[in-house]
Amino acid sequence: MSLGIWQVVSLVLLMDPAEVITGPPQTKEQPIQSLDEFRQRYLLPLISSDTRNCSLNACESLGIVSQILMLINSMPNGTQSAANDKKPSKSKANGQNNGDANSGEVNAMSHLANFDLVKRVRQIESRLRSVEQPVWHLATGSQIEWNHCTSGVCRCNPDTKSFTCWNTNLKSVPVTQVIPMNMVNIDLSRNILSTMHKDTFRGLTVLKELDISHNVLDFLPFDLFQDLDSLLVLRIQNNQLEDIDHRTFWKLRNLNILDLSKNEIGMLPESIFYHAQRLTVINMCDNQIQNFPPNLLRDQLMLEELDMSRNKISELSSGSIRYLSKLKTLDFGWNQIAKIDDDFFAGLKSLRTLSLHNNRISSLSGTIFNNLANLITLDLTTNRISHMDGNAFVELNNLNELFLGQNSMSSIPADLFLNVSALTRLTLFSNNLTTLEADDFQGLSNLKILLLNNNILKNFDARAFEPLAQLEKLRIDSNKLMFLPHGALHGLENLVAVKLDKNPWHCDCRALYLARWIREFVLKLWDGQQPMCRGPGDLGGHEVGLLRYDDLCDGQWASMLSLSPRLPVRKHQISTPMNYTDYFNLYLKHIYNGTRDEELKEADITSVAIKKVHN
Repeated sequence: MSLGIWQVVSLVLLMDPAEVITGPPQTKEQPIQSLDEFRQRYLLPLISSDTRNCSLNACESLGIVSQILMLINSMPNGTQSAANDKKPSKSKANGQNNGDANSGEVNAMSHLANFDLVKRVRQIESRLRSVEQPVWHLATGSQIEWNHCTSGVCRCNPDTKSFTCWNTNLKSVPVTQVIPMNMVNIDLSRNILSTMHKDTFRGLTVLKELDISHNVLDFLPFDLFQDLDSLLVLRIQNNQLEDIDHRTFWKLRNLNILDLSKNEIGMLPESIFYHAQRLTVINMCDNQIQNFPPNLLRDQLMLEELDMSRNKISELSSGSIRYLSKLKTLDFGWNQIAKIDDDFFAGLKSLRTLSLHNNRISSLSGTIFNNLANLITLDLTTNRISHMDGNAFVELNNLNELFLGQNSMSSIPADLFLNVSALTRLTLFSNNLTTLEADDFQGLSNLKILLLNNNILKNFDARAFEPLAQLEKLRIDSNKLMFLPHGALHGLENLVAVKLDKNPWHCDCRALYLARWIREFVLKLWDGQQPMCRGPGDLGGHEVGLLRYDDLCDGQWASMLSLSPRLPVRKHQISTPMNYTDYFNLYLKHIYNGTRDEELKEADITSVAIKKVHN
């Protein structure tokens, strides 16, 4: 192969030295001091009117590329100053401050130009090496050749027909190594390979697994895998690939697993997977992908797992993914998705796990999850969801786990959970919920874990948890609750852990239910963390569960709302057949709800003495 000379040098010939800012010199004396000198010494002698269309072979081109890199790394810092002298002085016309600002801007632009130049030169170098660097010796696969393979620099196993050069600091494949063509498994991972010769795997028609992950590959020849018709597993993760030719995987007709995660790929050609029709797993996570082409997976009818997480995708438009009827796991987490077409997931009838966490989704329509009857896990954590249609989950009959934490929900839509009776885990932590209604959790008869912590709950209906007969773990800590409604935890026979701390519990008579529940079920407190009183008065800082009737109800009826009792405080003893709690519940009813004095008299005060009551 030969490369046109203009393809190699045009980047340099058309650039002014001012467009390059260089790093510190590697040595005190360098043979080349400027790009202009480089042009004069190396490039101009090669260019004339008679040889304008000539070409260099790859070795000659690499020589020039190497000189460019040496020049960029060795030019003195003063080069930029000399270049700036060609431009009008801003400091003289507009003052020194403006000149300094302009100089900083020029330096920044020059730095970017230099970075781009180095990047382009390295790209050229990688492409040249893919056709010129040495390649190992490919043999037919006889017993003698397998013996030669085992005596090479890497490990070779004739019994399993496998070869590994794992973690051996290879910069290129070992030239002296013999590779039998009936090799089944090759592992070149965890080295420092930057590119590979296009013929590295030529003739390995029975190879089934290839691992070139954890290298520094920034370029793959499009025909590198063209003979690997039997390949089932290809691992290229943890490299530095920025783009991939759309033909790279076209010959891999039997490929099942492809891992391209943790590279720097910015764009996916829509036809990149068109001919690899037996893929079951595609992992593209942790790249720089901004687009998800509608027809990207047009031919992937066997696909079962797709990971597109940790990219920069902003929109999911309806397309080929609708026809992936065998897809079981789909991950679009950690992207920038703000818009999803309502029918994007429509045909995924086998989907079991859907991850959309850490995106920018603000609302969910009533049809977006239609037809996902086999979905088991749905993760919507850390989005911006503030509105949700009450029918959003209506067809998720087998949903087992639903993660809605860290969103912006202020209330739970009516009947939202009515049809997800299989749900066992629900997280709603870190939203903006202020209250819970009696039927908010209607339908969740099998729920075992409910996380409501880190909301702004101020109160909730005493019947809110009634449908949760199987509940085992409950978190309502870190809210704004001042009291627990009487009977709020009744009926939760299977409860084994509840977290109540970090609420501003107000320890007056309304805390009596909470205090008694804690004393009776203290072993059910999550991590043993006791809720503390915020007030009133000197009760602040006390553990709620240690307070008794006298502490909570002795003269503190109206402490929370700073109200004066509507009945006169009685200084003498009162006897009644009612127990303390029943009597004072009736007394509180008088204070807060306007109970008539006659109702108190009807309590048949006859026998039991209770303590003095004072303001």
